[in-house]
Amino acid sequence: MKNTVFTQVRLLQAALFIGVIMSILSVRLLLLSAHELPTPSTSRTFSPYFRSQPISSHFKQSGKASWYGRDFHRRKTACGERFDMNGFTAAHRKLPFGSIVCITDLQTGKKVLVCINDRGPFIKSKILDLSMGAAENLGGTLETVSVDGYIPEKINAFDDDAQSRQLLAFSDDYKPMLLDIDACTMIDSCTDFTKAIQLQRELSSKVRDMEITLLVSLNPDFTGTGRSITNKYIYYIGAVLPEIVNSAEISSVDVSN
Repeated sequence: MKNTVFTQVRLLQAALFIGVIMSILSVRLLLLSAHELPTPSTSRTFSPYFRSQPISSHFKQSGKASWYGRDFHRRKTACGERFDMNGFTAAHRKLPFGSIVCITDLQTGKKVLVCINDRGPFIKSKILDLSMGAAENLGGTLETVSVDGYIPEKINAFDDDAQSRQLLAFSDDYKPMLLDIDACTMIDSCTDFTKAIQLQRELSSKVRDMEITLLVSLNPDFTGTGRSITNKYIYYIGAVLPEIVNSAEISSVDVSN
């Protein structure tokens, strides 16, 4: 009798999980058309016990921030991309282009993720220059912000020794981690950071039983040179069980070196 009840519970859990995934995929079809993009390398085999690990940032800073908008809209940034004042980007003096930064406004407590695609600010008292859209998401006066920078190249690579199944990832509440791609169901992908953030937010607002996670992978087909980051990264949107993202069983991993 106990085995029967146990089996029924497991079947019910499996059916619920499948139902959630199907609902996510239905939302995906309404939001975006299908993409034909490269997928991360899966040639290596990893322990089935690995799912996620919290990570330390490569770069920390705090101070005053600023923002720029309409006067620079559609102008070329230092990396060659066109500036989108409504996007989720920022200018920094030394972080590599393509770095992802989690910014926390210490007055409001709000957070936002941005991609570094420009150089600045040119006022020495400011540490970061946000796009107008990112600044609006933070609110407040930007008088005191903290910056945690993550550099994909220090985590993801495509050689024999790389842990290419373990990608830099961010949960929908901005928690950074290394996430095994086998631990989540991939929903969509794109090569534009702002579009990826928008998709993550839309799906997160519609799906409550799963963590909608942003994963960052180097694009193995990238052929650009110099400062260009256009198509250099693939941003995946994955659905992950909350207990995987919020697991406290694995200690923090420092990837600052």
